[in-house]
Order: sequence, then C-alpha cells, then structure tokens
Amino acid sequence: MDVNSSTVGLFNMALALIGGTQLSTVETTWEDSAIGILCINNFPMVLDQALEAHPWSFARDRKILALSAENQTSTENQTRPRQGYRFRYALPAGCIRPIELTGGRPFVLEGGALLTEAAPAELHYIQRVSEPGRWPPGFQTALAWGLAAVLATARVNDPQKQLNYFQHYKIALNEAMALDNQMQMPTVEPTPWERGRMGGRSRF
Repeated sequence: MDVNSSTVGLFNMALALIGGTQLSTVETTWEDSAIGILCINNFPMVLDQALEAHPWSFARDRKILALSAENQTSTENQTRPRQGYRFRYALPAGCIRPIELTGGRPFVLEGGALLTEAAPAELHYIQRVSEPGRWPPGFQTALAWGLAAVLATARVNDPQKQLNYFQHYKIALNEAMALDNQMQMPTVEPTPWERGRMGGRSRF
C-alpha cells in the first residue's frame, strides 16, 4: 500500500496505545524497521475489515458494471437453485462490499463476479479508501484501536491486551457507524401547518 505521513500518523496513534516507539513522519527510515513493517503488512487488513463493516458515506460509490469475459452462466449452472442469472459482471476495482443494484434488482456473488438478470447493471458499493484525508475522525480512531489489537499480539505478544484493544475497537467503530448513520438521514423541511404550530420557527 502507498504510505504517506498521514498514514504513519495513524500508525503512531496505534503505537501510542500499546506504548510502542513512534515512527518518524518525516524520514522514511521506519520502512526498514520491524515495527514499521508490521504496521504496513497488517494495516490493509484492518482497513478493509472496517470498511466492510458498514456502508460508510465517505466510501460509497456507484458504477455501471462491465460484463466479464464469461458474461453468461453455463447451462449446467443454471439448473442449480441459486443460479439462473444470465449476466456475469466484473466487480469494480477496489470493491470492498457490494450494497445494491439500482432498481433493487437481485444479485449473487460468485467467483469474484456479480451475477444478475439486470442489463445494464449499476452497482452501489463500498470502495477501498486508502487516503487518510477522507477518513472521518471517528473512523480513524477505530482504525488505530484495530491496528493496536493486531500489534498487541504481533509486537508485544499479549493476548489480554489484544482483547482489550479489540473491545475498544468495536466501541469506536460502533460510535463511528452511529454518527455516519445520522449524517445520512435526510433533512425534511416542516410543512406550512407545522411551521404555524411552531410559531414560524424552523425545527432544525
């Protein structure tokens, strides 16, 4: 993965939680250190798991899918109960979690492809967002706790600390999810009747 000073800053948040040595955000010598390599190797998994856990507003995208090379299921497969889909589409690069097809058309995933009767097929999905500048603060906090949980075993070999950090990770992730849900709630203007009852004041 591409690592910049902002990513290293998040690594240092996790290291601070476990009491580890901080990495330099200016020099690149940390890339040769054991703890730096541990962070680089484990962080992509932590990031993808956190992105997969919720339909984050900052990571949502949509795309018209392209038919895969094998754009139709075989006749043999169509006899199976969960098959019967004529079109096989390639998932977008960096797709972490498919959410839905426009129009609510049903689909199944198989062998890294999306099968559906929809043509064309526009997929709403969660994409991999690796740029720290796009992560909300609450999401960053959850990532730090998640990486700390991994490092607690890989670096200090302390399963009890790992469990403690993982519990903090779940709490932080749930709080970030709740805030994201609030931000996605539509704002509804009051009707004239409601404004009259409120003395003309907005309820927002």
